[in-house]
Amino acid sequence: MKLSRRNFIKLVAAMGAATFLSTYKAEVVRALDEVKDYWHICWLNGAACTGCTISFAQSVDPDLLEILTSIIVGNSRLPIVLPDYMETIDPASGTLAESKIERWKRGSKGRRILVLEGAVQKPGYCVIGGKDFRERVLDVIDYADHIIAFGACACFGGIPSSYPNPTGAKGLQEFLREVGREDLAKRVINIPCCPGHPDHLVLTLTATMLGVKLELDQYNRPKLFFGRNMHLALCPYRPYYDMGVFVTKPGEEGCRYKFGCKGPDVYTDCALRKWNNHVSYCVQVGAPCIGCAEPGFPDRFTPFYEPLTNHRPFFTLDPNYVWAGGAVLAGATAYKVKKGKEEERDG
Repeated sequence: MKLSRRNFIKLVAAMGAATFLSTYKAEVVRALDEVKDYWHICWLNGAACTGCTISFAQSVDPDLLEILTSIIVGNSRLPIVLPDYMETIDPASGTLAESKIERWKRGSKGRRILVLEGAVQKPGYCVIGGKDFRERVLDVIDYADHIIAFGACACFGGIPSSYPNPTGAKGLQEFLREVGREDLAKRVINIPCCPGHPDHLVLTLTATMLGVKLELDQYNRPKLFFGRNMHLALCPYRPYYDMGVFVTKPGEEGCRYKFGCKGPDVYTDCALRKWNNHVSYCVQVGAPCIGCAEPGFPDRFTPFYEPLTNHRPFFTLDPNYVWAGGAVLAGATAYKVKKGKEEERDG
């Protein structure tokens, strides 16, 4: 089928990112081939562990090699996401690498994408190529036609911003607002998680190049990936929660809520897309969800292995369970009343 703007969103929403990419890879390639021009990507790295780069480098179906060499954009004959500039995956270094930022600035207007990984800190805490990272961001961002913050650190500050945060680390949007650039802040597309998932980035880039406008939530996250509650809509362990069966130590089977799962407060599709070649994700291997897709991570969700609150009910019964439980209770009450009357009559 021909991949259009209209059915792009519909198919990804219905199938999930991983299944869509593996099933419609050829269609994505053909659709991008019709773009007819090369997109220029500048990837900057701030305060982070480079885990998002590693996550992107280990993307599967399409894998990194396919992304860099096979998915060609239009008549440029250049790869879809081979960045003009990227500090961590680039054969160039030194002044040669730095000169590539200037080439990115001169790229086709309307087709320049800035991807930012890592938090932005106070002056002096992150200096690259002799220039403070804050300056580097402000130097290029006005040239960017599209801005993507990739990973929890770039979106909301992440682990570098956790207490006591001596470096003043913050997400890209907060930094832009701090320097009076609300006009740019509202254009940022946030793709959180720790690390960010490669499927989310590849699909967001693809949507951008196809001219597909992604609907964003109140935190500028694509609803396509972050529009459903992890606990209510997607968690495969929800039936255990409804039945009141909880894990209290590693190795047990049941809902991870009492074990510290933050799923009720988290909006992400981890349960569908999974990680490591779409094999598994945190909750599936026995760990609680720690809320890395949400603003305020990690401080908002620590301690990780304690329930969200002490006053929240440990489980909320499904309406079907409530109906069944009510029927059993009513039956038991009627039996007790009948038995009492019989005993009274016999006495």
